Amino acid sequence: MHVVVEGKVITGFGVGAKYVAMPPYNIILTELIDEEPYPGTLNLEINKTYEELIKECAPSIIRSLIVNGVERGGFYYWFGKIPELPGEWVLIIRPYLSKHKPNVIEIISGHNLREKLSLEDGKLLNVKIYCADLIPS
Repeated sequence: MHVVVEGKVITGFGVGAKYVAMPPYNIILTELIDEEPYPGTLNLEINKTYEELIKECAPSIIRSLIVNGVERGGFYYWFGKIPELPGEWVLIIRPYLSKHKPNVIEIISGHNLREKLSLEDGKLLNVKIYCADLIPS
């Protein structure tokens, strides 16, 4: 099963880049997307909260990690497709400790999606999100 969401590109707080580059997360994300992730996320403001998305489309979960004695938050994640990137999978995440509004999701890819898709704040983007019961091939 999958759902399609439309979101508006927004600027994040710069925290995603820090976490994507952090060794434990970088290893996990590299395994999930099968390539080195770009050190940053693309933030999308969608028309539902992440809680509503979770109820509609079950996510997979990475639990919180302890890094150098400090607990770092886990995250919900889904695999996804962006029509403008045929044949490529992206990872849609919602960190447990996110400071974003509840209707913001983040996208991780091996590319700088803002550059690759010529995205600016306010641009609308459709994302097909695959529920955890469907494993991408």
